[in-house]
Amino acid sequence: MAKRKNNSKWKDPRKDQRSNEELFAATLKGKYDSTEPWDAVRVLRIRGTEEIFELARKSLNSKSPLVRARALDILAQMGSGKPDTERPFMNRSVSLAVRYMDDKSSMVRHSAAWALAHLRTHKAIERLIKARRDRNKNIRHAVAQGLGNPKSRDAIRTLIGLMDDRDKHIRDWATFSLSLTMKKPVDSPAIRKALRKRLDDSFADARAEAIWGLARRRDMQGLQLLLRRLSAKSWSTGDEMAATETLKLSGETPIEELRAGIEDLLARAK
Repeated sequence: MAKRKNNSKWKDPRKDQRSNEELFAATLKGKYDSTEPWDAVRVLRIRGTEEIFELARKSLNSKSPLVRARALDILAQMGSGKPDTERPFMNRSVSLAVRYMDDKSSMVRHSAAWALAHLRTHKAIERLIKARRDRNKNIRHAVAQGLGNPKSRDAIRTLIGLMDDRDKHIRDWATFSLSLTMKKPVDSPAIRKALRKRLDDSFADARAEAIWGLARRRDMQGLQLLLRRLSAKSWSTGDEMAATETLKLSGETPIEELRAGIEDLLARAK
């Protein structure tokens, strides 16, 4: 999977003595992807107070695209670390992000899309689906990530379409999102066909996600390929996770038992 790299040392946000205004000012320093401004964003998200929400909301009226983008970056995960049911200002944050998906600045639209990808309410998912063909690959990337473990036919169709994207990281994330399991993975002939197509992907990560997605659905080809990976001299954590989820075992199951379990599934399927 494609993930943002974070090389900064972890700091306890509760020990940050800066005021909310000072932190917001810190989010505007340096380059957009620099470590320091994102550290400030994370502290504001974790604090998650109404004062911070209002600061971000009012900042959306700024003439500066960077200020508007940073406001959306903060709203994306207010109450970070809490269950979704306990996170504050979810619906209001979604409404603001939806509005700024039409901003004239690509930077702001990028932040709005990623806010929706993190917020993941029904309204957020609906707006992300509409952005599936956006010319900005970063926005399509947000769509691919935000639709993980899809619940609707439209979301599934969107991910299948993004699995053919020209950008390898988007194909990877779309394949991963379609492969995600929450108790039981969504399944259909169209989904399996899309996953098999990715078995020939030029990007190794996308190929691996396709194998794991097929194996979780107990597809014969996926199980055979997963067993081949588990039987090699080295295997990945993803291989072990896919096997344990497929077999409904604990994450502490020895690799020998995982191999035997996959072999048993293949034998019974013959």
